[in-house]
Amino acid sequence: MIRRILLCFILILLPAISFAGDPDTGYGTLIAIEFKIDNQSYKPPIIGHLEYTGSSIDIVSIFEGIAGIGILTQAQVYLVVEKKIISKGVHYIKGKNQYGIIASGTIDFRDQLKPKITLVTEGGVVITNISNEGKKWQKKNIPNIELGQ
Repeated sequence: MIRRILLCFILILLPAISFAGDPDTGYGTLIAIEFKIDNQSYKPPIIGHLEYTGSSIDIVSIFEGIAGIGILTQAQVYLVVEKKIISKGVHYIKGKNQYGIIASGTIDFRDQLKPKITLVTEGGVVITNISNEGKKWQKKNIPNIELGQ
């Protein structure tokens, strides 16, 4: 009986634990993200998944295709060109992706279960934590895909 309870407890907590990165460096942190412009979400939202590796920020964006084509994805890898550790668990990062776009901002992973991210591209697109609207869109359109925290 105790084994079953322990197994159930582990299975419930395992997804949350697996998204948390290293508590000191943040490496391996997985975050559900959303893209915004002028502090507004795109309609329909552009959401995605971000992983911070320390030397790169790996992003997969998920969005609805034009004219109902379906759900599309795009991968971007921002190589970190500048990094400052503001405090333990808070990094300022500047990266450049494969298209030459530069993004900079902070990742705060002091709370491993709810890491916070704010990156801004030179074009003004903000990459931040997924909103409730983004979560609703995800549950409706891609319910079997886990994006992160």
